[in-house]
Amino acid sequence: MGAAESTVLPFIVLYLFERGFGAPSIGVVLAAAALASLVTSPLWAYIADRALGTERTVVLAAAAAAAAGLGLAAAHGTFAVATATVVLWVARSPFTSLLDANALQRLGGEGRSGYGRIRLWMSAGYAAVAVASGAVFQVSSLRLLPFLYAPLVLLSGAWVWFALTPAARVASERPSLSSTASISIRRVPIPLIGFLLSTLLVGTAFAATANFVTLRINVLGGGALLIGAAAAFQALTEIPTMAYTHVLTRYLSHRVLYVLGCVIYVAVFVAWAFVSDALATALIRLVIGVGFALAYVASVQIADDLAPAHLRATAQALVKAVGFGLAPIAGALGGGLIYGAIGSRAMFLAAAVVTAVAGVVALFALPARTRRV
Repeated sequence: MGAAESTVLPFIVLYLFERGFGAPSIGVVLAAAALASLVTSPLWAYIADRALGTERTVVLAAAAAAAAGLGLAAAHGTFAVATATVVLWVARSPFTSLLDANALQRLGGEGRSGYGRIRLWMSAGYAAVAVASGAVFQVSSLRLLPFLYAPLVLLSGAWVWFALTPAARVASERPSLSSTASISIRRVPIPLIGFLLSTLLVGTAFAATANFVTLRINVLGGGALLIGAAAAFQALTEIPTMAYTHVLTRYLSHRVLYVLGCVIYVAVFVAWAFVSDALATALIRLVIGVGFALAYVASVQIADDLAPAHLRATAQALVKAVGFGLAPIAGALGGGLIYGAIGSRAMFLAAAVVTAVAGVVALFALPARTRRV
């Protein structure tokens, strides 16, 4: 799945730019796509939890995403391209939450600390194919994007269909409602709401910067190859960081790992605000990869801590809906408007401030050691 995603995510802004969209209109299209993902991602999770299971739902979504990708290739005119992009985002929306839920379910309660060593394979696939995709687009055309994505996402779905047997459903670990209802009502909402707010802020800043750093590299003279390499740089540092998170969690809580990720984000966004070289801008993604790995792995673990076992897919979908659905709406719109009206420096500095606030919220909203309730 990481290989398939690497043909789309690093290049979609440049793809839309070459199809005639400016920065504000790109922001509107990506915001609409994020809104559609926000609405549909919980529906995918409901199908997984209540009907098909995570594996079969991934297969269904992969087939839909391949069809949507080919629909994007066939679209002509700005409205058709925008609509096809939104449809593609709807089909893609459940991938990360379902794969995360599946990984945690297979690891079991005692093995959850090894999640990072599973997730790093997505980053490895992303890094391996992002540079190759950038090279293809550099020497040919970004119009090939859908034709690279469709077969790769179909391959991912086929692998799940043929190689993974459905994991056994885990019985709920939650105590009886009659004895603990008052405790759950009092204790669960406060850290959960605080964490979702922090996720919203971080996701907003990350979406704005991730989308428009691509345009920044392009404006500074970099092409599709350097944009693909920048995506690979981030993935290359995600891999060892994710592999090491199981060691870090022996000494640091999930909350601390998440806040450390926010701190690294702030440093990167400030650096991007003042760097004026395309290669240097791309190389800084080596640093943000560490922050992304810490914040992402910690957020998955925190969501799992705060959810009953039989609703893990729904819990992951809720966090992803906020961080990768609701937040990108604000990030894409706000980032596009600020980038177009004031410039990239103002956008990156605003993202740094928003991320700093998110880290403070998480620091005070989450308990020092999250646990299943």
